[in-house]
Amino acid sequence: MSQQYTNEAYQKDPADKEYNICRSEVPTNETIQKTSHDSESTGIADVRLRPKTTTTTTQKIRESNIWDVFRETSQDNVTSSDLDFWKMTFKVTKVVFAGVLFVLVLGTAVISKGTLFLVVSNIFPPIALQNSSLKTVNGHFRYQTTETSIWYIWSLVLILLAPYVFTIISCLWRITFKKKRPIEIKPLFLMLVTETVHSVGLSLFLFGLLPNLDPVSGSAFCLSTALIPAILNLVYPESSQSESDNSKWKLVRRVVSLVAMVTSVLSIAFWAVYVHRMEEAWEKHNPGLLILFILAPIFVSITWWANFVPKGDDESIGLKNIKRKLHKCNTKVYLIVYTWKIVVTIAVVTIIYSIECVNGKSCIETLYGARLNATLVSGTFGKTLFVENDVYGECPTYLPLQVAAVNIVSSYACYRCCVAANKILTQIPSFSLPLVLATPILITIMAAGFSRNELSMTTGCYLPFPKWTDGLAYDWSMIMASIMGYMTIILVTSYIWRQTKERMKHKDRIFVQPMYCGVLLDQSMLLNRRKEWDTKAIDVKINQLDMSLLETPENGFLGKDSQSPLRKDDTPFIYLCATMWHETENEMTQILKSIYRLDADQGERRNVQLYFNIWDPDYYEFEAHIFFDDAFNYEDGESRVNDYVKQLMKTIDDAISSVNMKIPPPYIIDTPYGGRLVWRLPWGNQLVAHLKDKQKIRHRKRWSQVMYMYYFLSHKLLSMGGGQERIRTVAENTFILALDGDVDFQPSALQLLIDRMRRNPNVGAACGRIHPIGSGPMVWYQKFEYAVSHWLQKATEHVLGCVLCSPGCFSLFRGSAIMDDNVMKRYTTPPSEGRHYVQYDQGEDRWLCTLLLQQGYRVEYCAASDALTYAPEGFYEFYNQRRRWTPSTMANILDLLMDFKNVTKRNNYISMLYVCYQMLLMVSSILTPGTIFLMVLGAINMAYPQLSLYWALVLNLIPVTTFIILCFVAKSDTQLAFAAILSTVYSLVMMLVIVGLIKQAAENGFCSVTTVFICFVAGVFIISAFMHPQEFWCIAHGFLYFLAIPSMSMLLMLYSIGNLHVVSWGTRESPKPTTGATLAKKTDKSVKTPPLKKGAVQEWLEKIGMADTEGKSGYMFAFGNLFRCMCCPQETPDIGEMKLSVILERLDDLEAKLVDPLADNMTTENESRGHVTFSEPSDLFEDADDVSNRTPRPPRHWTQDPYFRDSIPESIPLPEVEFWRELIDTYLFPMVGDLKQQEKTQAELIQLRNKVSLFFLLVNALFVTIVFSLQQVNADSGGNISIKLPCATGIREASIEPISIAFTAVFGVLLAIQFVCMLIHRISTFLQILSITEVGQHVCKPKFKLNSKDSDLTFEQSLELVRSMQTEKDDDTKADTADTDEASLAQDVARKKELWSNLTLRRREQQFRPLNTVLEENFMEVHRLVQELDTRSSVNLAAGNTIETLGITTTSMGEGESRSQELNSVQRALKRMGNKSFNTIVKMSKDPRIKRSIMQRGEVIGKRRIDNSTC
Repeated sequence: MSQQYTNEAYQKDPADKEYNICRSEVPTNETIQKTSHDSESTGIADVRLRPKTTTTTTQKIRESNIWDVFRETSQDNVTSSDLDFWKMTFKVTKVVFAGVLFVLVLGTAVISKGTLFLVVSNIFPPIALQNSSLKTVNGHFRYQTTETSIWYIWSLVLILLAPYVFTIISCLWRITFKKKRPIEIKPLFLMLVTETVHSVGLSLFLFGLLPNLDPVSGSAFCLSTALIPAILNLVYPESSQSESDNSKWKLVRRVVSLVAMVTSVLSIAFWAVYVHRMEEAWEKHNPGLLILFILAPIFVSITWWANFVPKGDDESIGLKNIKRKLHKCNTKVYLIVYTWKIVVTIAVVTIIYSIECVNGKSCIETLYGARLNATLVSGTFGKTLFVENDVYGECPTYLPLQVAAVNIVSSYACYRCCVAANKILTQIPSFSLPLVLATPILITIMAAGFSRNELSMTTGCYLPFPKWTDGLAYDWSMIMASIMGYMTIILVTSYIWRQTKERMKHKDRIFVQPMYCGVLLDQSMLLNRRKEWDTKAIDVKINQLDMSLLETPENGFLGKDSQSPLRKDDTPFIYLCATMWHETENEMTQILKSIYRLDADQGERRNVQLYFNIWDPDYYEFEAHIFFDDAFNYEDGESRVNDYVKQLMKTIDDAISSVNMKIPPPYIIDTPYGGRLVWRLPWGNQLVAHLKDKQKIRHRKRWSQVMYMYYFLSHKLLSMGGGQERIRTVAENTFILALDGDVDFQPSALQLLIDRMRRNPNVGAACGRIHPIGSGPMVWYQKFEYAVSHWLQKATEHVLGCVLCSPGCFSLFRGSAIMDDNVMKRYTTPPSEGRHYVQYDQGEDRWLCTLLLQQGYRVEYCAASDALTYAPEGFYEFYNQRRRWTPSTMANILDLLMDFKNVTKRNNYISMLYVCYQMLLMVSSILTPGTIFLMVLGAINMAYPQLSLYWALVLNLIPVTTFIILCFVAKSDTQLAFAAILSTVYSLVMMLVIVGLIKQAAENGFCSVTTVFICFVAGVFIISAFMHPQEFWCIAHGFLYFLAIPSMSMLLMLYSIGNLHVVSWGTRESPKPTTGATLAKKTDKSVKTPPLKKGAVQEWLEKIGMADTEGKSGYMFAFGNLFRCMCCPQETPDIGEMKLSVILERLDDLEAKLVDPLADNMTTENESRGHVTFSEPSDLFEDADDVSNRTPRPPRHWTQDPYFRDSIPESIPLPEVEFWRELIDTYLFPMVGDLKQQEKTQAELIQLRNKVSLFFLLVNALFVTIVFSLQQVNADSGGNISIKLPCATGIREASIEPISIAFTAVFGVLLAIQFVCMLIHRISTFLQILSITEVGQHVCKPKFKLNSKDSDLTFEQSLELVRSMQTEKDDDTKADTADTDEASLAQDVARKKELWSNLTLRRREQQFRPLNTVLEENFMEVHRLVQELDTRSSVNLAAGNTIETLGITTTSMGEGESRSQELNSVQRALKRMGNKSFNTIVKMSKDPRIKRSIMQRGEVIGKRRIDNSTC
């Protein structure tokens, strides 16, 4: 009976020669001895026989054992359950928030309109018969007063002018913090004309017409303000790029536009009829009111002209050209125009209430508060009595202003909610629907409210609304006018019912006008919603997809560039560029798993489009590249990849096997810069590892970035061909994702960064939220530090101006921005001065961002894009990392500040206020060590009051001075050791600070500046943590952060400045792997063996004669050696054993070189391919003639290493060879080690260190001296120079010192600014998270039925289907099991062997089978299932559910076996795909377009399979 194993990847054929080494070789004693020795020398405990001591062969042998089925997988830092939890949380939050927005928009719109008519109804009360018919609806309305208070008039003015003021403030903010383009005359002139007409018409509409109507009629009259949009909608109809759509719907849209214009005209006409019928006797002598009822709505509607005129191009004329020019300079134009609108509005209001006044200027005097009352007798508006104030009941005097305030707040809240609804893609339920319902609901509420006797506000105060006296009595003309107006709004704004796909639009892209209209809130929101003129038909791209894409079988990657069939010029293409050096296996695993996730996500999105014809608005393509610094070792003249490269190859195999997949071996390519390894990932994308040889190309991270930026943006991009416009378009949509070799991220994080780029073409770089991972107190500290810096600092930079540093561990850069002048070219500048090493090489990512900012690009921060990276876990490594970062940060910020004139001139997002903010931060950063020094001094004085301030100063000054001296004279390890000790001491001192703060708070309460400031800081941190729920527990490490303040804010700064001349990387500087050749060279010179490193205690023992000077221990027993063993243990290698290991290593290498058939085959193949080798020849062995009398062979190339036995050799095209050679010769040639130049550079660095240190120490010393002197003088004088607080009565020490409080105020103001900006940025992040959350039928999972008419299909459901189709199904395993059982029961031995062979062959083929092959097989199953669902032969739609929850049943028992077979096939499909996937397939079958695509693609694949089987 055969034994079954669940892990198919490890089941090999025992008869296979590749894995059955024991059968091909008979082990001899020598072989066993050699193998045993190799196992010991390599440190691998393996009892199996191995022909070679290589990791690859060992891995193959290990995989050959059928019983070795257990595996070890790495755990994700963020588990899938956590991701699913937050996804579901976001979905529920979006649904709830959409409902909240619906209520808020509807409620605020109703409140805004209701409060408006509350004010309007108290203007022009009917005191004469002239204007009583319209106002009272022939006496059916009764008003509370017969006088008009001027406060109601000014309340209307405030309501009308509030959005104008908001617009001016917004424009001033933009101009102040962001530079804008100059004004053009034509747009300014047109805007002044149209907005003047609008202001005049709106003032007449509000102050002349609405007061003459009752509230219900006035609400309906507001619907008649869309005539100009209706006309322009007919003149400039929408067009679609789909031919079928044009032919089918063009006439319909024309008819709808014509009907909208007709209904708009009829609405105004019916209102004229209504006014004429109601005031017939009056209008015969004074037709002015009737004329205004016709002209005012037309004047009001002119303001929305820009939304119904498409934006033209450079060659357009007329309104299209003006709109295009207006779009470029709208900020400054709006600032001028809306200031002018305020002037015009106030002037028109003054004119309306001053003409035909009975007592000359008395009306104006009353209006502006100079008189108590006046009488206005107007032939147009009628007669009214003005009074200064009219109090109704016990209501407050300024009730009208309070009502106006409620109106303004509700209107602005409605506007912001509308913006939020459009940002998160809930336009229809949370924007369109509530605004359309606002007016009908308002009329209903007013009708119900007017029937009541009183509308109580407070006890004794009632809202001055009119009341019904008896039943409704509206004329038919008013009802028809209202219906026509409502129809006009619905038809003209029909585009609001089409949900857009662009997430997180800026409000300027959502609305045409910068703000709402205070009088016509809901109408302005609907008419001002920007039409999607540039929206393309969704199906156009996919319908044009060539079916031949599926006819061509999938080719393997051969190392050549290929254009994706789905990639257009505007398709985002991302180059993932990770730099590696000395990463550990766990760190490598993180980035590889991230790449695998991205590969799966992109492959699924690609296949949704290819197979189901469903357009993906977020589709992207990518290539993953790893740039390996110092990847080669030279041993005896041979180049070999180092152990880190081998570790990468092993990690790739382990990481892919952890997700139950296999990929083919890599292609191996020799290049001018070293080498290249190319893997084909499971979903068809490629992973390329560029192995850099430091003898051929310049190493370090910045030069790796120069290398790949020139390669991708110069060589590959320009080789695509096409004109300049095509190159520019492709460059704008080409992005480089800069990564570290240990970063971990999800595909959604990258998608968020791409969204940032696509929203604004001026964004040159965008970074995400970096989360440090690891273990230990140093990582805990960094968790809080990273959190605070991202929560406050980066958010503030994003809101006020630009982010100054987009970290290289996870940042997206735009290709066109990097290609711009003074960016990439300047980035290649080699360091020629001492300061260049600090600014250029110590913080290359910050310098690249500095170049982008200086060129005028914006750098943004996306808080929702999360990435995890390993942080330094040791104190020394952390200090060395910050030793690089701190000077680089200050140098780049100083570079920007020194060049602030050019920066503010070229960059529209950096203003002088932002420069001042950065200057303030720079000053506070410089003075931070002195501030911390004084804080420690105060803590000592508070803990030990018997000590004077002088002694406290001395106690604190001694260790700090000692550390400063050590930074100049001692080695780095000594400095770090002293800093570690001092940090521990200062953490204890910080405990004294805590005790002192508690004591001061207990004694003084909040009558203490220190207590208030500490509470403020703590409150900011706590609120920030609550605003970031996913990162809330970072606040738990705040206590450790507080204890480390002296170390990280004072000692670290001193260490960084004192070691400014050190330009080493500081992290991951692990020793190079020791190889056999290196060890051989050491043992060949055993006569002069270098002395072993000795500890300090051992050297002291040697001096006094109590230790062996040779360092040997052996078997000698002496007190000195025994003591040495206890104090200074040190391993002494056995030289003889080392020699034996080297001899065996050389014999093993020699055997591989002489009889390695793979090397011969590779050499022959490379020669036949014209393969170029770029390694220089060198001797293979030292004294080779003594080893063998054979003619020495040429040195073996690194590609011939047995480690790459399974790799497929390839070569790169000659043009690329020439590119690399020229690039290396120009920019990347290795630096020649010139001793004089090195000495000169070191001298410059030391000189720079001395200058900076002198300035830094003097400034802080001066600051400390001034503050300390003031404290001492104040203490000696009894507090004469301090200011006593007003709350200090009877409380000790409740005073402030002017100098101290000044610096505290600076820190407090900076923190307050950061807190406010954090809140603004957090709201934006919340909306962005909701915008990317797709809510389908996942939140609530109803019971699915086949006869359901709900066929809404979300893109996420399509992705889920493709994801399930790309997975090996259980049927395959069952088939294997059936074959296995058959093999077990077979009596014939030959038959059994044949079945086992077929089974093994099938499983081995599945190891490297592309997932697209699996997808095609499952797609054919979907194709067959759609056919069955289409014929309805296997499903009874009228019957109940009999198969699980799907309602699939037979119609009768007599339909025969064919019916039963169809039912069984549906059952099998359901079991294979699951309910959710089957649900999606049923929905697809109900969509004619998708069903047609499935049928066509199924026919193509089926035909291709038939052709292949025939061949």
